[in-house]
Order: sequence, then structure tokens, then C-alpha cells
Amino acid sequence: MTSNNVSTSNNTERTTLEGESKEALNQKTSTQFILSTSLGVITIILVAATAYFGLIRF
Repeated sequence: MTSNNVSTSNNTERTTLEGESKEALNQKTSTQFILSTSLGVITIILVAATAYFGLIRF
């Protein structure tokens, strides 16, 4: 139990020492999630549209 708490605090301290706060990391993660989700949806729409118009045969 104690080792888990120590490793968690060490990770937090290391992140803070590297210059990124917890809020900055959350913002970065949120942005990456939105970007990857948007690209996935756009890819699915493009594949569906090309299949609908007969450019790709499934």
C-alpha cells in the first residue's frame, strides 16, 4: 500500500519538475482525444461515402 502512494507522489513530482502541471496534462489529453475522435469519424464518413458511390466494393 505504501509503495503505491509513494510511486504516485513521485510521478506527480516528476511531472511538476518537468514543467507541466496536472491541468496542462489534462488539457493536452483532452485535445488529443478530441482530435483523434474527429479524425476517426471523418475517416468512417469518407469510407462510407466512397462505398455508397461505388468507388470501393465491400
